[in-house]
Amino acid sequence: MVQVLSLPLFITASISLILSIFFILLYFRLKFRYEESVRYYLIFALAALTSSIFFSAFAVLVNSADNLNYLNVANRLTVISAMFTIVLSLHFYIAFFQYKAPILLKWCYAICACFSILAVVPNQYFLSKAFYSTSQYYTGLMYGPLFQMWGAWILILAMYCIFILVNVYVRQRRRHENGATSTVQLLLLANLVWMITGVSDTFTGIQVIDFPPLTWIGSFLVTCSIAWILVLHIDKLYEERRQLNNRLMYDHLTQAFSRSFLEIRLTDVINSISRNKLHGLSVCVFDVDNFKTINDQYGHANGDELLRQITTIIKENIRPSDCIARLGGDEFVILLPDNQQENNAVMIIERIRKHISESLYGIGDHKFNASCSFGIVSATAEHLHFNDLPHQLLSCADEALYSAKHQGKNAIGVATLSDLS
Repeated sequence: MVQVLSLPLFITASISLILSIFFILLYFRLKFRYEESVRYYLIFALAALTSSIFFSAFAVLVNSADNLNYLNVANRLTVISAMFTIVLSLHFYIAFFQYKAPILLKWCYAICACFSILAVVPNQYFLSKAFYSTSQYYTGLMYGPLFQMWGAWILILAMYCIFILVNVYVRQRRRHENGATSTVQLLLLANLVWMITGVSDTFTGIQVIDFPPLTWIGSFLVTCSIAWILVLHIDKLYEERRQLNNRLMYDHLTQAFSRSFLEIRLTDVINSISRNKLHGLSVCVFDVDNFKTINDQYGHANGDELLRQITTIIKENIRPSDCIARLGGDEFVILLPDNQQENNAVMIIERIRKHISESLYGIGDHKFNASCSFGIVSATAEHLHFNDLPHQLLSCADEALYSAKHQGKNAIGVATLSDLS
């Protein structure tokens, strides 16, 4: 039985060590590179490291029935690491769930430190350096009354973990946080198993029952449960970051690119021209003709639907290298990078203008026609000397747009940077 048990103990120790290293590295990366507040990652990493020590020491303990020196060191390491594994898990629950504990953690750590000092030095009150056959499965050291107090303290810590998790569960049920509730349920189940297996080993140690070692199973279950919850938390962090990027990158109404992304994209294209990766760039500014009248006559819902449909039409008629961005209101910008000498921007915009003017818009039975006016300006490498070229391009395209408006709307105005200067 002992030899069979050694392999799973060393396997669990290795897994816990790997988890510890992984989450320590992840903590430093998220903390210092992305400035994420993930202190509980470090707490779990320390808990996993302590668990690894516990599993390794326990593996030596169950194989040291004939070697008092090995048994002496392994038994004391098991006692200390088991205690700090629980208190670090307790610390993790308080930090991860942002729970205000009624008892300060520093007192838990202080009591554990006192028991650790007692465990280090052989004495008749805690652990003597003498064989004591706890069961047919493994042998421990002769223990005294303070060791029984240590066992009671371990039980108190385990019950305190469950107490905190129950309170967190109740709090999240009140807030209707279903996803978080299932997370707490998993931890509650793992901690209950941990406490039951711990009590089983305690009764075996004082020869009330004669069961094989089980505490390591409960401890490993808790370690894996926390690791899984942190993996889900990483996924949540990634999803929140993705949603934030989408909010910064896309306009929420039309799903065109945002003004912030337009500025970045425009600068990138100009830099590509300066590196001779692109021949030139055309910028088109356009808006909806009589958009206020449409809103007043058909309602803002139809006005919003019009903007969405126009955005869809433009996406269907531009190239993958092009992009459309919303400046605000009914005003948009289309960027058209050119890879060849001939400039096809006017032809592309004319196709878009015609498609928009020939389409029907609106929700339900409220159908209506609409048109847009466009202003186009182009730039090549010879224009790179202009100060603040992105701003110059947008301003010049805006002037061309107003020129199209004066032509009678539903038209295209074309300007050059030299016209603006």
